[in-house]
Amino acid sequence: MKEKQEEIILKGRLNGSQRNRLAKLMNMMYSPSELADEVGFERRQVYRVYIPLGCPHDRDKHNRIWINGIDFRNWVMDLYRKKELSIKEAFCLTCKKPVKIYNPVEKMKNGLVFLVCACPLCGRKKSKIVSRVKK
Repeated sequence: MKEKQEEIILKGRLNGSQRNRLAKLMNMMYSPSELADEVGFERRQVYRVYIPLGCPHDRDKHNRIWINGIDFRNWVMDLYRKKELSIKEAFCLTCKKPVKIYNPVEKMKNGLVFLVCACPLCGRKKSKIVSRVKK
């Protein structure tokens, strides 16, 4: 039976400083513009990315969106958690998804052992670090 591969979502990913600001969100309701100011992204990102992906939110009687800070933080950390690739997979930067490694060539440079192969879908050359040899 073939395992279903978990999809890696790239839209709406936060950088390091934005992830650090998530910890400062409180247990209160934020409007999309307040949330964007607190975390450090554009207001339209809430409407274009997070709401369609299933961000937990409420609407008031005037149809305005309100987002709880702690619920948003937990949702983002769960949705964008680090995905572990198997030993036989590498991430293709052109296809934007993990692909199987075929015919790898092992190379070493500056104490770093890595595999070099081509993506089976697009043909792009990619590498995966295997180990580091201390000098």
